[in-house]
Amino acid sequence: MTWRSVLLDILEYMVAPYSVLRKILPQVIMLALVVLSNAVIFVTYQHLDWISAIYAGVNVVTTVGLYAPNINQMPSIEKLLLVVTIIMAVGLYTSIIQSMVNTVVRRSSWADARARWRGSHLKDHIVLIGTGRVIVSAARRLERLGKEYIVLTSSKEVLEQLKGDRVILGNPEDEKDLMSAGIPSASSAVIAMEDDTKTLLVTLKVQKINPPLNTICVVKQDSLIDVFRTAGADEVIPYEDIIGRITAAASIARNVGGVIFTMDRKADMVVGFFDIKKEVKISSLPSDVVPIIIVDSGKLNPYFSKDTVLKPGQTLILLGNPDKFKEITQMVSQ
Repeated sequence: MTWRSVLLDILEYMVAPYSVLRKILPQVIMLALVVLSNAVIFVTYQHLDWISAIYAGVNVVTTVGLYAPNINQMPSIEKLLLVVTIIMAVGLYTSIIQSMVNTVVRRSSWADARARWRGSHLKDHIVLIGTGRVIVSAARRLERLGKEYIVLTSSKEVLEQLKGDRVILGNPEDEKDLMSAGIPSASSAVIAMEDDTKTLLVTLKVQKINPPLNTICVVKQDSLIDVFRTAGADEVIPYEDIIGRITAAASIARNVGGVIFTMDRKADMVVGFFDIKKEVKISSLPSDVVPIIIVDSGKLNPYFSKDTVLKPGQTLILLGNPDKFKEITQMVSQ
């Protein structure tokens, strides 16, 4: 963790509460107008100077009662106007108290405020935009890698799953929320909305705000890949297609540990893991697979030749056609 990250952690705790207090700013302004109205009333009917009138106006709306003119000597119109301002003040107090209680009780409000402040002050971070498991998984992975990120989502489910101060609950299609997430200073953005139309709209807005931004879009329809690239996406990931390809590879062999994808689907390479239970020479493996690493006692050994003999207790990692994995399993098993 860099000194900048530590400084941001400290500052966000100090500054974020002020962001929350902005929620009651309209009521505070209205209350100030009520005080001013009372001051005008006292200047007009009680002939007070402005300082005294403002002081008296504050006394009335706060019900302190330090200034109380003789009610029998007050004109009826003055009484009526003061009644109206007092009723307005009571309503504003109720609204302010309700907003503050909701903010204190709902811890997410504080976390959201901190995330917005942090997002607008980060640089070269990653912004995850959208809903669903893709965003949650990406956030957790970035967390493990120690990378700075901000999530902008409209999903309360995503907010609950991540439960952190890196999540902004807002509208990904709103430019203000995109600005709060720090799009202008981000290094990358991952966009995965609930439907491809919204993903495309957010992509266009992100590109408008920060054209050089590295943009990765997760789409459901692989037929839209060219459309997204035209819109400015640097990488387009057809989610359902990739899941299908992984599932298909796993159904062929049990040793599948992953898939290296190519977008043209012509050269996908499946990663296989094989526990060695009897000695086998590398050269005896099928020609459709390429050995990559031999794992021996937890150590990775990428240096071997065709004459290398695999020994029991080792693990072989290779790339190749999953159709051959069953044959290889039989070769390395007792």
